[in-house]
Amino acid sequence: MTEKNEQSFFKKYWKPIVGGAFFLAFLLLIVLLKTVDVAVDENAGKEIGLSSLNFAARDAVGVHLRFYDLTQYIGYFAILAAAAFAVWAVVRFFLSRFDLRKTGIDFLVLGGLYLAVILFYVFFEIVVVNYRPILLDGTTPEASFPSTHTVLSIVVFVSAARMLHRRFAPGVNRVLFSLPFYALAVFTAVARFVSGVHWLTDIVGGALLSVALLYLFSFFSDLVPVGTDDEKEETDVPAAE
Repeated sequence: MTEKNEQSFFKKYWKPIVGGAFFLAFLLLIVLLKTVDVAVDENAGKEIGLSSLNFAARDAVGVHLRFYDLTQYIGYFAILAAAAFAVWAVVRFFLSRFDLRKTGIDFLVLGGLYLAVILFYVFFEIVVVNYRPILLDGTTPEASFPSTHTVLSIVVFVSAARMLHRRFAPGVNRVLFSLPFYALAVFTAVARFVSGVHWLTDIVGGALLSVALLYLFSFFSDLVPVGTDDEKEETDVPAAE
C-alpha cells in the first residue's frame, strides 16, 4: 500500500479505527479488573479489580443517593427519547408506503446502535465483571460494570444530537447544536459516580464502550445521504456532507 493509498484509507476509515481502539481499551479494562490488584470489597463481599484506585475513589466521594434518584429519572428520559425515535421511524415507514429509503436508512443505523446497547446490557448482566460498591435497599449484590446509565445517556443523547442536527439543522454549527446533549450525557455519568452506586471503573468502562459504539454509528450514518427530509424526498439524490 502506497503512502497516498494509506492516507486515503485512514481518511475514509478513521472513525471505525478510533472506535475499535476505544473498544480494545474497554476490553483491556476488563482484563485489568479481573487480574490486577484484586481485593474483596467488605461491603458487598465481592472481589473488585484495581481495588486501590476504586476504594480510594469510593472513599473520597461517599454515597449521595439523591444523585442516584436524579440519574434514574434521566435514564427514564433517555429511554423515552429512544422510544420517540422508534415511533418516528415507524410512522415514517408507514407514511412512505413501506419504502425504507424514504423512511431513512439512518433510522436503521440508529436502531442497530440501540440494539447493540441492549445486547451489551444483557451480556454483562449474565457475565458479571463487578458488583456495586453498596447494597441498595439491602438486596443482594447487583452487577455494576459497565455503568448502564452512563452507556444509555451517552449513546442516546449524543446520537440524538447527531440525528436531529442532520435532519433539522444541517446549517447550524454541529458543536454548538450538540452542546446541551453532550452536557446532559456528561452530567449523568458524573452524577452516577457521585451517587456512590458505581465504582470509578464502572463509569470509565461505560464511557469507553459508549464512545466506541458512537464512532461506529457515526461512520455508518455518514454513508447515508445528508439533508432534511423534504430535500431528500424532492431530489432523491444523495447530498455531499
